[in-house]
Order: sequence, then C-alpha cells, then structure tokens
Amino acid sequence: MILYLVRHGETVTNKSGLIQGQRDVELSDKGIEDAKELKELISSLDIDIVISSPLKRAIDTAKIITDNKYPINIDDRIIERDWGLIEGIKFTEVDSFKNWNFSENTDDNQIEKVQDFLKRLSEFLEDIRDRYSDKKVLVVAHSAVLRGMHYIINGIPEDGDLLKIEIPNLRIIEYEL
Repeated sequence: MILYLVRHGETVTNKSGLIQGQRDVELSDKGIEDAKELKELISSLDIDIVISSPLKRAIDTAKIITDNKYPINIDDRIIERDWGLIEGIKFTEVDSFKNWNFSENTDDNQIEKVQDFLKRLSEFLEDIRDRYSDKKVLVVAHSAVLRGMHYIINGIPEDGDLLKIEIPNLRIIEYEL
C-alpha cells in the first residue's frame, strides 16, 4: 500500500496560534487557496481511496485537493487528538514537551494520553493496511494525527520525544506499507 498523508489547510485558529483539538473550525481563505494549489499534484498520484477525519477542516481540504472527484470516506479514528481543557489556549502557554513525550505523558487537563492516541491510530493503520494492501490511499487529517502515524510507522524515539518533526499544512508525506 502507498499511503499519502496530508494535513488540512490553514484555519483561522492556526493563524492565531491556538490549540484547535476537536473543535470544528473553518479553513481560512489562505487555507482554501493553498489547498487549490495542491490539486494538480494530488491528481498525478492516481489515488484509489480517500479517507478523512470527520472534522470540517479536513473534509473540506480533502474535497478541494481531490477536486471532488473521489468519495470521501470519513473515519472517526483519525479525528484530531482530544486536547481537553487546553483547547483554545495558545500553544506558547502549554508544556508541549510533556504533552508529546511518550514516556512522560499523562492525562493532565483531560488531554487524551499519547499512548491512547497512538493506539487508536495504530488500529486505523492496521485496518487500512489489511483492507487496501494493493491501493494508493490518501488520508487527510491533522498535525497530531500525522505526527502519531509517522512514529507508529517509524518507531518511537528512545527518549520518547514526539516533537522532533514538524507537520506543515498541505504537505504530502508518503509511506510505503
């Protein structure tokens, strides 16, 4: 299976530096325009299946980048991580290291534990690997989801630090599984 991962386009909340989590926010004008620019490249990938998070920003991005030429399969397992009580707070006001360290993470502030989050993403990856083993699959989701999938596929670093990669909006990340 060839797996293409794409983070949704920019949202107004991204622009403000706030933690969105599972809040259902709209794409910004820039997010829409940038997504339109990705259409040609996506069409050249000869995708078989498109799967999106249930949040509007991901669904809208999936529709735009595929030029509405594919059915969008919604999967709740790839919804953004539940950031609990810190949703809506600026990233600069939270301990990102603690929230993203596999060894040290807790459920402080009712945040979905990293271990639980990675478990649901692992189940998603195993399922699509079994169902679409000979297909090209496009997944449109969120930075935390794509970061989690990266570490599931490539392994957790010894120090447990899952902040070593950045997941920019609308970058295609390709894996062969």
